[in-house]
Amino acid sequence: MSTKNSNDHKHIKEFRLLHLDDQLALQQHFIGNMSTKNLIWRQLTNKGFMVLTSSPKLNRNRVSPSSSAVATNIGPSAVLNSNSLGRKSVERERRNNTFDDEVYVRSPNIGYRLGAGSPTTVNAPSTVKTLGLNGLKNIGNTCFMNSVIQCLSNTKLLLEYLREDAYMRDINQTNSSMKGALIKAFAEVIKELWAEDSCDRVVNTVSLKNQIQRFASRFMGYAQQDAQEFLRYLLEGLHEDVNQVKEKPKSIHVDIDDKLNDADKSSESWNRYLRMDNSRIVDIFVGQLKSTLKCTFCGHCSVTFDPFWDLSLPIPTRTGQLRLSQCLEYFTREETLDGDEKPTCSKCKERRKCTKSFAIQRFPKILVIHLKRFSPTERFRGKLNVTVDFPLEALDMSKYAAESVSSSRYNLYAVSNHSGTTYSGHYTAYCRHPYSLTWHEYNDSRVNAVSPRSVVSSEAYVLFYEQDGQRSHL
Repeated sequence: MSTKNSNDHKHIKEFRLLHLDDQLALQQHFIGNMSTKNLIWRQLTNKGFMVLTSSPKLNRNRVSPSSSAVATNIGPSAVLNSNSLGRKSVERERRNNTFDDEVYVRSPNIGYRLGAGSPTTVNAPSTVKTLGLNGLKNIGNTCFMNSVIQCLSNTKLLLEYLREDAYMRDINQTNSSMKGALIKAFAEVIKELWAEDSCDRVVNTVSLKNQIQRFASRFMGYAQQDAQEFLRYLLEGLHEDVNQVKEKPKSIHVDIDDKLNDADKSSESWNRYLRMDNSRIVDIFVGQLKSTLKCTFCGHCSVTFDPFWDLSLPIPTRTGQLRLSQCLEYFTREETLDGDEKPTCSKCKERRKCTKSFAIQRFPKILVIHLKRFSPTERFRGKLNVTVDFPLEALDMSKYAAESVSSSRYNLYAVSNHSGTTYSGHYTAYCRHPYSLTWHEYNDSRVNAVSPRSVVSSEAYVLFYEQDGQRSHL
């Protein structure tokens, strides 16, 4: 590697964008050539910031990678650490002709002016908006789809995977039924939602819907659909398009050795799953559930492990108010299987009365929780409008983890809401911006700021939690 390339790599590696109380701190860098400038520009705009220049000859035009202004007018110290560089340093840089223009890097709440003496904090004008706040056109009973798309658009790990075109190198042309067409259409919608050249845009989803109904015919036409079912089909389709298993191996029909301990059984089961399904989508969304079946006659315990994309939690009461922890406890409680539900004990070889319980063996990076508001029974064929109180921060899942599994905490970042009845209703979404951390309501084409206090309601249907400590790969 040449010295020049080594230096470029050093600048790229050391670049950081920090968000501390909505303030921006950027490390000083000397931008050596066009490729490095383009990279830093993309890292800024990909993280929801607008980079503007106030040069008279540029007439305050937006800087873009293709603009000649990037090559000729932004000096090597256009990226500046506002804490470490004082007036003398700035004046020294000016004498060295490193500041050809005043450059602004603007966040939702604060702006930094560079190149006119010491760094000066200025209030960002109201006309400068955070990226990612565009709406979606309702093309005919597609509010269910719009709600889910906005929740996924604010899923940071997925957002960056798509916006940076990292998914392109993973497209499976061998055994994907869509050959990448679905994830390409979805990525285009996400990019339009986060377009840096337009605010208040209403994005059309016709092309995406065409690809979705090609993948899953149940979404043909314009009938109202269930948001959670749509989410499952969409994630399955995205996964299939970037599944890294190009040739499906032969299925393993041999049971996992019952003599192995639970940790080894879990590992073997997970490895078998990855032999068939292994993608960035799986890496983000899939966890592993432990199921324990205990025979009340001989005491034998049969343990199995299965992947899960979401947790569908029953709501144990039809009226009043309850906490999310009560739904989780009800889901993981030990229940008795008797009568027609008796399973066959693997040791007795006969149908026996058994107890069954669930625990989480492997926590996913993104935990999706589905509140089962629509009762499947004919007797109660209606919607459960119970308010389930769920935490916005620090959801502690340790009580629901299998033994010897490290506990995990999660922070809420999106909710798909349903208002109305079983047969008629409307979907919206509450989403926390992945960079400014502000909450907004997405109602088809309309996007409005909301208070975090508004997020918990009786209309919450699908909850999206991000594992505490998750960081993007940038």
